[in-house]
Amino acid sequence: MATILIPREPLAQNEHGRKVRTVATFSDEHGVAGVPEGITTDGQGGLYVSLFLLNEVWQLNPSTGEKKKIAAVPGGDLKGDLIGLERDPTDGTILAAFKHRTKVDLFTPEHPDCRDPTDTATGVYRLDPKTGAVKPFVTRGMGVAICFPDDIAVDSHGNVYVTDLELGAIWKFDRSGHGYVWSDDPLLGWSEQSGTWNSRDKSPAGYIGVNDIALSPDGRYLFAGTDGGPGGTTGSGLLVRIPIQPDGSAGKADLFATGLGANDGIEVGPDGTVYFADTDNDDIWAFSPDGKRRLLVASRGQFGDPLDNATSLVFLNGCLYNTELGFFKLQKGKANETLRSVVAICDIGNPATKGAYTPAPVLEAAPPTPRPPAARPIHPMFSTE
Repeated sequence: MATILIPREPLAQNEHGRKVRTVATFSDEHGVAGVPEGITTDGQGGLYVSLFLLNEVWQLNPSTGEKKKIAAVPGGDLKGDLIGLERDPTDGTILAAFKHRTKVDLFTPEHPDCRDPTDTATGVYRLDPKTGAVKPFVTRGMGVAICFPDDIAVDSHGNVYVTDLELGAIWKFDRSGHGYVWSDDPLLGWSEQSGTWNSRDKSPAGYIGVNDIALSPDGRYLFAGTDGGPGGTTGSGLLVRIPIQPDGSAGKADLFATGLGANDGIEVGPDGTVYFADTDNDDIWAFSPDGKRRLLVASRGQFGDPLDNATSLVFLNGCLYNTELGFFKLQKGKANETLRSVVAICDIGNPATKGAYTPAPVLEAAPPTPRPPAARPIHPMFSTE
């Protein structure tokens, strides 16, 4: 089993000049908590936010906090979780990841919910924010064996990358919805394969894979963050970098950073700075483009910032915007205690000049390959066997 050498360094960082504020909060609707999950820009200086339990997309003015509901996704009274959002730069539509609310088996290696023939709604939907019209982009019912779509990235040509939390893989689709598993590198998958899980606390094995993704500004790399399962505060979260080859295929993934808690948000700024939301510890880290230095730019524990399971990230007009999902409280039935807000972090500082030195992560051994068959479940409706 592979193990990772995790560099030790002081966590506290100089926060001089930072400005952190709560932009907006979301309320209950018909007894269901309005908690924000995904976030993206609207192309006009504003933001779009997905509400996890309500399955709604809202537009948000980051200057005034004014917000309005755009649409329910996917609509038709379907129940589930609306997760990642991303704007398609080619036409201004919004792509949203949706997991149908059937039984979800995150911590069983077979992932039986991936093979549920009654689930035809899980997938990615396209929303026209001008009209509110919602159409399926890729779903199980359309013949795509996607299990748990979580986050989305869209390149300048309209190609869509989608993380699969349970499969530990990244899908890639063209604008028409044709696609395939683009990368299932072992670093993206189950923690016991890459040796990164909380073994020192002897926690039960987890089976959560890649969560969030973001493209570099030059389109040469896709950055991905992993969860690793419960107990991830000891370093299960990985920041992985995948080269995008000239022909569009995935290159071999490498470790960009380790020693972090479970990831639920990644963003790459215009200058190549990589931002990582550690949802376990309510920290947000900024990494220099070469990965050699990192800076703590927001933290509930270190700075007293209003973070509550720091989730999705987006960079807009020099500020980093973060959704507060409060997932751990939701699991305990304490939705009324969640912050359910969008937070802005401005005047962040440059990790390349202000950050602490971070030695490159080192794998003592390559993760095993090939991955077990359960890592690639095939929906029985689409099986050719």
